[in-house]
Amino acid sequence: MRKHTQAETKKRQVVPVSSGGEGTRGKRRRTGWMIFGAAGLSLVFVLFLTVWLMAVSAWKQFDISLIREASQTLYLYDKDGEVVAGVSGSENRTFVPLCEIPQHVQNAFIAVEDVRFYQHKGIDLRRIFGALIADLRSGSLDQGASTITQQLIKLSHLSSEKTFARKIQEILLAVQMERHYDKDEILEMYLNYVYFGAGAYGLEAAAERYFDKSVSDLTLAEGALLAGIIKAPGHYAPHLNLENSIGRRNLILGLMKDYELISLEEYDEAVREPVIIADEKSGGYPHGYYVELAMDEAREILGISQEELLCGGYRIFTALDTDLQQYCEELFSEDALFPAPAEDGEQVQAAMVVLDVSTGGIRALLGGREHKVLRGLNRAAQIRRQPGSVIKPILVYAPALDRYGYTAASLFLDEPTDFNGYSPKNFGGSYHGWVTMREAISRSLNVPAVRLLSDIGVFSGKDFARSVGISFDEEDTSLSLALGGFTHGVSPLEICGAYAAFARGGTYCSSACVERITDSAGAVLYEREADSTRVMSEQSAFLLTSMLTSCVTEGTGRRLNTGIPLAGKTGTTGLSETGGNLDAWMAAYNPEYAATVWMGYDNSASVHSLPPNATGGTYPAELLSRVFSHLYPDAQAAPEFSQPDGIKAVRLDASSPKREKQVRLAGALTPQKQTYTEYFIEGTEPD
Repeated sequence: MRKHTQAETKKRQVVPVSSGGEGTRGKRRRTGWMIFGAAGLSLVFVLFLTVWLMAVSAWKQFDISLIREASQTLYLYDKDGEVVAGVSGSENRTFVPLCEIPQHVQNAFIAVEDVRFYQHKGIDLRRIFGALIADLRSGSLDQGASTITQQLIKLSHLSSEKTFARKIQEILLAVQMERHYDKDEILEMYLNYVYFGAGAYGLEAAAERYFDKSVSDLTLAEGALLAGIIKAPGHYAPHLNLENSIGRRNLILGLMKDYELISLEEYDEAVREPVIIADEKSGGYPHGYYVELAMDEAREILGISQEELLCGGYRIFTALDTDLQQYCEELFSEDALFPAPAEDGEQVQAAMVVLDVSTGGIRALLGGREHKVLRGLNRAAQIRRQPGSVIKPILVYAPALDRYGYTAASLFLDEPTDFNGYSPKNFGGSYHGWVTMREAISRSLNVPAVRLLSDIGVFSGKDFARSVGISFDEEDTSLSLALGGFTHGVSPLEICGAYAAFARGGTYCSSACVERITDSAGAVLYEREADSTRVMSEQSAFLLTSMLTSCVTEGTGRRLNTGIPLAGKTGTTGLSETGGNLDAWMAAYNPEYAATVWMGYDNSASVHSLPPNATGGTYPAELLSRVFSHLYPDAQAAPEFSQPDGIKAVRLDASSPKREKQVRLAGALTPQKQTYTEYFIEGTEPD
């Protein structure tokens, strides 16, 4: 389509006759009403008299809120400001200002619906007298002659019944509306209000539904086709009757040519343009688990109902990394990355959370292997499962390091022990005698963890865990908490948030999807603020991270040892009846991301247990290995943990704990293979 000069474009636009001269909206309106003249005032008087004589009982008052506050679609955006999903209530509508609607699209509607729109003052006397005579003769309202203003009033204020009383109300309200709003405002409201079929209200929703594009990108032919739908969506909507739709489009293009709104060349090109209708999108929305959690957050932030959120035209800007989310969803669709289903066919379920360490923003989240049911169970945020050993760093080792002076070289006796009737056992039934805290963590030994919790006290352990977002039941008071023995358990989102605090150097901040919320006009209603709180010293966090890297390099999380610097911890809860497992966990982090995977069955019965080889260090660890490899295709470019001030590295004799039940510095005569480096907060190293 050739481009026109500014003069040519103006010549073809339908403009108000009062657009020049006085230069202000108020003066133009007064001039318009002078043009309206005695004939119009006489007609209005006759109409008022008729209404009174007909005793209209349900007289409607003009209410602009019925138009301005019409239902609008909710939109969610990812971290880069790209639209992720549009979620609507009963009406799918997206408001767009008139300046974003191409002039050729505006003219298509004016040409077919109300060519004298910019000349009349709400009712077209020239058309209405002819239509009124015809209607009186026939006793019907088949010749309605409604202007765009009248149509907007009818759609927003009145019913569709064809009676003289309703028609008179329509005329009077239209005149009233034109006294308060100028033509561009009315046209803008009209184009954002009318119904286009297929659940689309307003031009933007219609353009997206039928052509998968924004209204600003519509061609002349596409705009004319949409203008043709509103007369009767059931008859002219292209997805229902393409032939009828094209026929009416061509009729409108012909009117535009006759009214000199387009050239003959433009007309010929437009009628030849093929109609390509976008495929109807399936129900629901992409990234369902994430989108629904973000909507829940927004609803709570704004203090509104679900229906108010869906219909209010809000814009929710999230921390979502769309590429990462899509990759994680693809991983969850690979059956080989999960144990086989149970004998009755029930599928092993899983959940995953990936957080931005610096902000706590949720970059990716999956609440199950498939998002089949809208508003279904989101396992990432809603389940409460036994965390197993993944809780040990949170509940036991972090508070011991930070609050009670323990070090990575502190020794614990790993042997069968009875703690006032509670006798924990190590996985596999093996014991290792005197071990350091680093060994206990990397091997995920149970007895040392319970012994340490007994030493620092359950209350102290719970107090620290609460500071990093872990919740407890009133009955959670026993030493079994050290091994994940909760009454109700924890969620993957809680675990991930707690590990992110270690990655952040000992500061905790809440996790969230939502970063900002605006209304449809862009006014900011909510902006997320940093809420970080220091829960442990930077030095203690470094020591814990150092020990958790040993879990990845040489302990139970070795499947994550792919060359990317990571710290992590596994967790597994067993089921003695079957010899299988109920829950398998893996939590891992680096300076930029923290991630957690849970795996298990929804129905935790004996027939629904994971096989013995499905532990935190197998399937969950493999999933997180894939995730971090996706984030860092070049492992050499991945960030490393930095050592803060106040940390001292010393060489120790690896054999001393077993031989002497204490840790000793390596001496000049200690064999090199028998030494290792350990980190201490300055002043706590052995002398």
